[in-house]
Amino acid sequence: MTDTPAETTPPPAEHPDTLAELTAKVDKIFDILATRGDGEAGSESEPEAEPDVKTETRNAVAEVRRREAARKKRAEEKAASEARLKAVEEKVKEKPPREYRRVEQFMRWADKEQ
Repeated sequence: MTDTPAETTPPPAEHPDTLAELTAKVDKIFDILATRGDGEAGSESEPEAEPDVKTETRNAVAEVRRREAARKKRAEEKAASEARLKAVEEKVKEKPPREYRRVEQFMRWADKEQ
């Protein structure tokens, strides 16, 4: 047997839904669409409260202090690095090589520092 569309669908109602029923259905659809993201049924999303001036000021001051501390830390690390390099440079500092000939040694012109 083959089902035809006329057999499976119920007969249409003679009177359309009342205005109150249509309004309730529309409200239900809006509720479903409003809660689609957060999953809570029946609750409307509330706008986030804007932070007050006191909170914004505290956050800004904390950010300035954090940046200032980071700047000081970088300056200290740079100074320590430069001091280390200077110490190594002084330690490794060489005198230029000097050639001694036998004549200089014979006449005692050679440096007496060595």
